[in-house]
Amino acid sequence: MSPNSDQVKEELLNIEIAVELDQGQSAVEVAEKFGITIAVVKTIAKKTGSLVTKTTKIKNRRFSAAEREVLVERIAAGAALDDIAAEAGITENTLRRWSKELGVTVPRKLEQISLAEQREIRELLEEQDWQEIAHAYNISRDVIEELKEPVHSKLDAESLSYLFELLRERPRASLKNLSGIAKEAGLDIPESAVSSYRKRLKLLEII
Repeated sequence: MSPNSDQVKEELLNIEIAVELDQGQSAVEVAEKFGITIAVVKTIAKKTGSLVTKTTKIKNRRFSAAEREVLVERIAAGAALDDIAAEAGITENTLRRWSKELGVTVPRKLEQISLAEQREIRELLEEQDWQEIAHAYNISRDVIEELKEPVHSKLDAESLSYLFELLRERPRASLKNLSGIAKEAGLDIPESAVSSYRKRLKLLEII
């Protein structure tokens, strides 16, 4: 794939993501739709001014008690504080104050969670519902997404190394094709792992 082609593809993706954000989709929803991380969505949002635009439109608006409750309920349900603040056009401190007034604890950010807790959460995510875990550890859905174990991480070193070379040689091949090629080579690499690792290499701009 040529550098120019990569650049055009990236610009088109940025435009699509900006449009979704401007239509009111949250960073989490957009990340899920395009198969990328929330951090990448937020970076693109800042570059394109999507979040800034939404903030400017309603920054002088006064919120009723009912509207404040709705925003705080979203925090209680696991939505990220910074996402809601950006969408509503208010500061994070304002949201924290409203949450305190309504008796809702603001979820912790990733950097506030110890490495031991992060390991525990990753293990629990394999067996339990994310909402139960988010409530138990007082974390947002954003943090859950960041801590999720990618499917490709379960591959052994040989399979991962083979898949790395395969994706570099055939970055556009279908998941079924790539999984089939690996099987012919004696390696059992499911399509979900191929998809997961391809997203990872794309984010790192390796393919």
